Amino acid sequence: MMGQILLRSLLYPLLFLLTVPLLPWPVQAASAPAAPRMTATVVEFSVRGDLPEQTGAILADLMVAAIANTGRFTLKDRLSLLAVAKIAKAQELGSTGLLDPKTAAELGRRYEVDAVVIGEVSKLGNLINVTARLIDTRNASLLRSGQIQGKNLDAIQIEVNQLASMIIAPPEPPRTFALTVRTEPADARVRLLNVPLTYQPGMQLSPGEYQVEVTHPGYVTHTGPVRIEDRDATLNVALRKALYALTIEPQPVDAQVRLAGNAPPYRPGVALEPGEYPVEVSREGYVTRRFPVRVVDGEVRVPVVLEKQPPVASAPPGGYRLNVYTHPEKATVRLLDSKLAYQAGGRLPPGEYRIEVALDGYESSTLAVRIIDSDVTVPVTLKPVERPTVYRLTVQARPANAQVRLVDSESTYQPGVRLAPGRYTVEVAATGYATATVPVRIVDSDVTLPVTLNREEAVAAPPPPPTQYRLTVRADPANAQVRLLGTRTRYQAGVALKPGRYTVEVAASGYQTRQVAVTLSDADVTLPVSLVREPEPPPPTQYRLTVRPDPANAQVRLLGTRTRYQAGVALKPGRYTVEVAASGYQTRQVAVTLSDADVTLPVSLNRTPEPVAAPEAPPPPAQYRLTVRASPSGARVRLVNAPYTYRAGVALAPGRYTVEVSRSGYEAQQVVVTIRDSDVVLPVTLQALESAPPATGTYATTRPGEWRISSVQIDSALSGVDRSEVQKIVGRYVGQTINRDALLNAATQVYRSTGVTLRFVVRNRPGGAELHAQVSRVQRRSYESSVPIITSGQLENSGFGVSVE
Repeated sequence: MMGQILLRSLLYPLLFLLTVPLLPWPVQAASAPAAPRMTATVVEFSVRGDLPEQTGAILADLMVAAIANTGRFTLKDRLSLLAVAKIAKAQELGSTGLLDPKTAAELGRRYEVDAVVIGEVSKLGNLINVTARLIDTRNASLLRSGQIQGKNLDAIQIEVNQLASMIIAPPEPPRTFALTVRTEPADARVRLLNVPLTYQPGMQLSPGEYQVEVTHPGYVTHTGPVRIEDRDATLNVALRKALYALTIEPQPVDAQVRLAGNAPPYRPGVALEPGEYPVEVSREGYVTRRFPVRVVDGEVRVPVVLEKQPPVASAPPGGYRLNVYTHPEKATVRLLDSKLAYQAGGRLPPGEYRIEVALDGYESSTLAVRIIDSDVTVPVTLKPVERPTVYRLTVQARPANAQVRLVDSESTYQPGVRLAPGRYTVEVAATGYATATVPVRIVDSDVTLPVTLNREEAVAAPPPPPTQYRLTVRADPANAQVRLLGTRTRYQAGVALKPGRYTVEVAASGYQTRQVAVTLSDADVTLPVSLVREPEPPPPTQYRLTVRPDPANAQVRLLGTRTRYQAGVALKPGRYTVEVAASGYQTRQVAVTLSDADVTLPVSLNRTPEPVAAPEAPPPPAQYRLTVRASPSGARVRLVNAPYTYRAGVALAPGRYTVEVSRSGYEAQQVVVTIRDSDVVLPVTLQALESAPPATGTYATTRPGEWRISSVQIDSALSGVDRSEVQKIVGRYVGQTINRDALLNAATQVYRSTGVTLRFVVRNRPGGAELHAQVSRVQRRSYESSVPIITSGQLENSGFGVSVE
């Protein structure tokens, strides 16, 4: 009756818990793609203390439903403790709650699961504790664990969803921080040497030390560490320019080497930055050589062989002719470092001359010419000077407050405005002066235009204002978007608009949008608009939690959170577990919910009962082996008055034991055997029922509707775990007197454990009744649901029944 009352008390809340969380599931499945899920199973919880036997199976079914509702696992059928104990070959799972690696691996292989949930429900005093652990079957490692408490099973079943969340909640993502490397030069290449990641400015990295390499052609490579701890890191690296050795190897070796320009004085192996350097190698009696040398990214060695000067032939009178052919032809040619003037085809004595060729609009060219023993002709082509594509226009107006406007131009005038070469019309106007319109031409240089206005002699009607003026919005930030509201005209810088009032909207991501009114009346308008950054979102609402413990010196802790408790601690809305402990008192854990107000939680602790000195345990008694040799050999042997399961050679302490031997078709026997100080071998021979005397007086008389069970037969359609579970529940009735209610209770336990509905056939025989358990219906579980909970009446309508033969 106690088990039936418990089932009824759990049934209706359980149906509510299993129904409500499933309602939003289709919406969740439609809104996000299904991710790969682990396959898991739940083992029947072990039971300790004064609790109903089926409590572990009920809590395991509740856990299956709660985990299935999260959608994070693919669930398989719940396992019984007996099935796991057979795999482990040692029934210690219920006492330790842990799996050794070999047993975990075998569970994963046999049931094809990645993880297994085990748990324990125990009652200590007035509190019921439920613990659950999620174990990886690949290495038996403990992934997550959780614990809940309650004063009764009704309170426990409400907290099952919270327990499931504790063991399957995903771990918090690791914290990362931004790394920014600022280099000089800015286009230097940055690499992370000790991680396989490509560097990007502001990339997110976990705390730790990283090796940074900064390289750039022509610069010395920089390698160094940067450490990220608890904040973003910025590393400034300025590369030093690389220096490479330059060595000139002249022949003859005593020739003089000189680096022209701003280069340092030459010496063999001189260190130079990358670039081009003019080199001059000379020696008396040899022809001087001048040539450029380029230093790129390595040491440079240049062999130079000087040629001896040829003997000087007698020059003709006046010397030899020098002709310089220039392009353009009107370029001017001069002889530098010489008092002689250049003339085309003029004669010059032998020697070295420096010639300069120049022309306005072209880059000047200077070159060296050597006249030895013949006329010399030198072609020179000048390069035109590159002109800028735009030039500045500055209007110097009088009076100084006059307004200047560029007519028929998209550009808005401001002093020094940059304009492309071309013709422009400048309009200068001021109140009380006659407006002046001046054409200006920009060709190949900046232009400064002075304009002086004349005062008006008589008051005349002001000239009609121009039909349109230009509007320019200077937004900050510069990438903000600008719109004109209430008009079809699309804004662009310097947009032409008719006089009137306009509303300008300026918007940018991360900034507050602004709407500014602007009036165009008689001049172009430049409107500066600075946006204000969006304020940071307000911190989430928090409420205060105050725990008033009794005794007042008790210590209070918040479980499952990093926040340290202090009186009036501010917490975000949510559910918290408070632990209150004090020396000499029993520790309590209380769940509290913060929703929309501060909470004050009184917690009274119960004193710990005075410990009673336990008597010293006597030394374990000696044990001896008991072997029953039954005839016929297939008979079943059972120890009636001992909590041991008989097997051949079972080890027992000295004492008196009742041995029951039975087999179908034979009269069962109970024999008392005494074990003193040695092993015992007990022969027992059963008598066939046909030759046995009538059973009258052998067994206790049973009332109508009751049967004394002598043997149990299980339907051959059952196998594996289901058969073992039925044998465990129904087999205990052998040697007992039962009725229909007892069989209904057994059928209910079998259905809850396996989903199998049984019907029973009782066959009366001399000496006892045979109980046959037959399959009536099978309700199989899916991977993500448990066996539906039904009442005893529903079970009878589903196929349960008892027939007597």
